[in-house]
Amino acid sequence: MSRSFRFWLFFIWVPLVHGSALAAQDSGAADGAERDWLESYYEAPTPDRFLSQMKDWAEDGTLENDHAKPALIAFISQLIRQNQEKLEEWYAGLAGLDPAQMQVMHTAMLFSRTAEADRVLEEQFGQAYEDQKAETKKILEMPLDQTGAMDMLWGFFYATGSPEPIRRLIVAFRFIDAPERPEGVMVPEGYVPLYKELPEFAHHSLVANGKRHPRIVEILQLLIEKDESLLEVERAGVRKVLEELGRQPLGQGA
Repeated sequence: MSRSFRFWLFFIWVPLVHGSALAAQDSGAADGAERDWLESYYEAPTPDRFLSQMKDWAEDGTLENDHAKPALIAFISQLIRQNQEKLEEWYAGLAGLDPAQMQVMHTAMLFSRTAEADRVLEEQFGQAYEDQKAETKKILEMPLDQTGAMDMLWGFFYATGSPEPIRRLIVAFRFIDAPERPEGVMVPEGYVPLYKELPEFAHHSLVANGKRHPRIVEILQLLIEKDESLLEVERAGVRKVLEELGRQPLGQGA
């Protein structure tokens, strides 16, 4: 009897847990050239390296590192979207990986929301895949206080260089003024709700990545100038990030 599709997935739908490896800290999913390839992928995409890189990550344990998985899943999901015609070849090329190592690939395929991934996973898992797909939010719609959600946004960015994941990260600044003791909720003495940690995490991750990626500074500056949907608390958060990076909003000097 085949195992359920859930067995083959890495689950990230539980409350935020500290230990996020890639976004806020300078330690990442991989070291040296491998990490450079992942973080700078959007600058010069090289999809032909995907299979060899996945096998390297399987060999060095990265694919089984729970702290690295969220960013890898989102990163790979976007590579699949960008290279849908290669998915069957990639999937066949990973046939030698064991189930634990394939969790990242299967979960990335689920998040890719592509017809090609649907076809492969429906053939292998049937209705169980359809049920899981119906329960799974898109990366840009996931609650920020779910485990790995913030790292997934960074994985999305590394693959695409697009402003959408950065805009989603900025939403975390809305929690700056959120109450530590919501009305009508019993909160243990000394307990700080996890959502109160989101603004600090977002700030540090934007600063850490902004130091390495001029594209992030560009996006933040453009959002301040042109995004009318930004709340004032979000604008204030972005300004603090730019200030720490030694940059100013567009129109206010270099």
